[in-house]
Amino acid sequence: MLVTSSIPQEIVGALESQTFSLHIKGSAGTGKTTMALELVRLFPEDGQAVYLSTRVSPDRLYKKFPWSKSCIQQENILDARTSLFDQTKENLFEHVDKPSFLRKLYSRVSNITKEHITIILDSLESLKSNLKIPKSDLSVERHVIEIGERANANVIFISELSGESKLDYLVEGVVRLEKEIVNNRLLRKLYIEKVQGKRIENPVYLFTLKDGRFTCFENGIPINFAPAELPKVEKDKGRKISTSILELDNILDGGFERGTFNLFEVGGKIGVVHACILIPIAFEFILQNIPVFYVPSKGFSYLDVMRYFPSSFFTDDVFKCLNKYLYVFKPLRTSTKARTASYKEYPLRGMSFNEDLNSFRELAVKVLGEVQSDTLFVVLAMDTIEYIYGSKDLPKIIQTWMDEIKQLNGAMIVVQFEHESNKLPTHLADSYFKIENIAGNIVFYGEIPKTKMYIAASDITGRKANTKLVPIE
Repeated sequence: MLVTSSIPQEIVGALESQTFSLHIKGSAGTGKTTMALELVRLFPEDGQAVYLSTRVSPDRLYKKFPWSKSCIQQENILDARTSLFDQTKENLFEHVDKPSFLRKLYSRVSNITKEHITIILDSLESLKSNLKIPKSDLSVERHVIEIGERANANVIFISELSGESKLDYLVEGVVRLEKEIVNNRLLRKLYIEKVQGKRIENPVYLFTLKDGRFTCFENGIPINFAPAELPKVEKDKGRKISTSILELDNILDGGFERGTFNLFEVGGKIGVVHACILIPIAFEFILQNIPVFYVPSKGFSYLDVMRYFPSSFFTDDVFKCLNKYLYVFKPLRTSTKARTASYKEYPLRGMSFNEDLNSFRELAVKVLGEVQSDTLFVVLAMDTIEYIYGSKDLPKIIQTWMDEIKQLNGAMIVVQFEHESNKLPTHLADSYFKIENIAGNIVFYGEIPKTKMYIAASDITGRKANTKLVPIE
């Protein structure tokens, strides 16, 4: 039985066929051992592994990876630092040559009765050194692959190499793990260099080692749906307003603070997908009976909101909330309300910035009185503001919006795009976050305050939309 996996499907499909040989390579600390153990975990009921380690004892392995007990029995952890074949020996390789090692390995593997067997050699360099075999000699690798074929087992070689090696031509699959420092933050990448007989759909994946588990992210935004009742959200009476994103609330020490200006910078190759962060936040404020005033990006439409949610999400109650608490502003010449839209739409005429701001202020005061709210939430897309009023006084215009929203006790997000020539000074922002597309994933991280990198994933539970931020560790 195969369990749900966070391993790339190209690798999962290859291992299901059995007798597959895989080379996992990368420098120290890239997650090679964690990935190998995660591969064994793919078959929890009908699988078992023989794990030869030249670095850790069974006790240390179980302590670091307690979940591995279910897929690797202690007697199958071959501790190469002490005697494997005679427990009275202090050093396994003092009295063991290559033929003896191979015979003992085959004997151990052939005694396993499980359907899915995996042989893991961790690490190949240490094993060959202890057996006094030259690095260029591939005889051990060939014999272990042969043992795997005879025992109907998969074979996983782990090595400290990062470049091309002769072993890559001998095995059927090659995976390279890397850890990079990007913008002074850790980023982990998995490269699929070879899967014999399989088409490689995505050659690069991002992954994390959070909680000692190997979690590889799908390209794009994973979206999960689960049934639940509409949550009852009590209005926040303090200075902080929850964003609905648990990890972001923790970063902000509880949520956005009233009277703050928060800057979100969107990188290239993302487009309207950046809304996967903004939409759940806006919906959370609406559920807290906080009116939301939204000036969307030029390329963003009502249909872009709809496509993030199942049709069951938009019930009569949700439409009523949107109609009561969501106010969308668009340039006069593009203000064409969709037939299915349930929000209120207002034009920004663009003739005079002050006139448009006065209209917003009057509407905001009116709405706050009608819904009996003491705060509001505003999202401004810089490209639309520049399109309406030009780039000459853009920072001054945004600053005026900021001052006005602070007076209304509101929180504000300004979305600016990486390609824009006129960017806001970051020292004006109470918080400053970046959203980028890296290897097909939406990566989120903070400059103010400084944070690690996170992968964004959407989670829609009943009528509640959430974004989960998974840290890259």
